[in-house]
Amino acid sequence: MTTKTPSSLSPPTASRERFVHRLFDLISPRYDLFNRLASLGLDKPWRRRAIASLNLSSPMRVLDLASGTGDLGVLASEKIVPLGQVAACDLSFPMLRLAARKFEKTPPACWHASPIQGKAEALPFANGSFDAATMAFALRNVADLDAAFRELHRVLNPGGRLALLEFGRPQGIVKLGHLLWLSLAVPALGLITTGRLWPFLYLRRSILRFMPPPEVLRRLEEAGFSCPAAAPLAAGAVVLYQAARA
Repeated sequence: MTTKTPSSLSPPTASRERFVHRLFDLISPRYDLFNRLASLGLDKPWRRRAIASLNLSSPMRVLDLASGTGDLGVLASEKIVPLGQVAACDLSFPMLRLAARKFEKTPPACWHASPIQGKAEALPFANGSFDAATMAFALRNVADLDAAFRELHRVLNPGGRLALLEFGRPQGIVKLGHLLWLSLAVPALGLITTGRLWPFLYLRRSILRFMPPPEVLRRLEEAGFSCPAAAPLAAGAVVLYQAARA
């Protein structure tokens, strides 16, 4: 099954939210399978690294923004039992439905996770609602990244920690192999697993056009976060951004 390719794979800011919403609604049924294949299974340790960086414990409250199918939220919930809470927030309702199924399969002590539909630029939470927040591979998809960072700062308590995973662009000898993987293997895997090509052409383009780590760190600092840092993973193909709310 295929769908008509959007007229643009780089939508303007005004329509970016609708574009991303449609994209993830369409690929949600095979999203996890694609992630495992395209990352060669490395996305799981990357996510565990992000959760470990937050030093979570009960009874902390955690926001998993752009939660997708809930992989990070489940990992977070395991760290904050029995009294903590996880809010899994995403634009895509089909993704959140899959996340809810994962939460239901966790031990009873982890049944404190709540999937909530919302967007990063206008989070449906009160000030200081969370002790930590995380986000995986979604910074590129946010229509207004500065607004999203301000919202993350707003909903975190003072001292709250932030862990963000995002794709990067390796340099040196790894650069060519990374480009070939993005250009050939990723679209092919996407087509095989979902029957659609255009979401994975967009994935490649969004990775190659995303801002470098120093710019992300600058924007985090401008949003009010202290001590922003970037840790390259997989030779720089992935970056773990960390910061704290002053």
